[in-house]
Amino acid sequence: MKPFSKWTIEEAEDEFHIVLQSGNDMLTEWMSSYPQPSDEENKILAGLCGKLRDRVWDWNEEELKICFIAPLLNLVNFEHEKYTSFFSREISAVYKDQKLSGSVDFVVACGRRSPKRPFFFINEYKKEHDSSDDPLGQLMIAMITAQQLNSDNNPVYGAYIMGRYWHFTVLHGVYYSVHTGLNAADDGIKQIFGVLKKTKQFIDNMI
Repeated sequence: MKPFSKWTIEEAEDEFHIVLQSGNDMLTEWMSSYPQPSDEENKILAGLCGKLRDRVWDWNEEELKICFIAPLLNLVNFEHEKYTSFFSREISAVYKDQKLSGSVDFVVACGRRSPKRPFFFINEYKKEHDSSDDPLGQLMIAMITAQQLNSDNNPVYGAYIMGRYWHFTVLHGVYYSVHTGLNAADDGIKQIFGVLKKTKQFIDNMI
């Protein structure tokens, strides 16, 4: 099959028969009752928020990743004895005798040297403007591949980023849901941080 970067959400829906679901309980739970940052974490988040607010319109995708996303993910700290984070790695699975394969920007998975069992993705660090392709489609095909690879009934979590806006996404069975978006250039950064922290709790429960 074609690489992840060429998929649209419509193609993913047609090929894998997934259905967009509103009012999803899993997404609602993920977005609520999240851990609050400490005083030190609040200071770091405020600095990142200010930098993003000043620069997001001009940053290219690599600058957005290096200057904002990577420091935020490091603050969350997805390093664990049973799972870790990987950047720009390939994942693959077999679906109907065909190989689903592609590169993902960020994935939290079991495996020390390469991702073995993926739980959470961040894909498509898009610029604030002039974005191309279909970031939801590209994220979704990565999540579908993880679902095929894991072969369990657990949900797969993910997010795609458009400049300052983070759209968290859940895939469970044939149903997926997408959050309307959180603004990392204002107080929304605290919720983004809390949701990322809560993701670690979900992963701990799935292992």
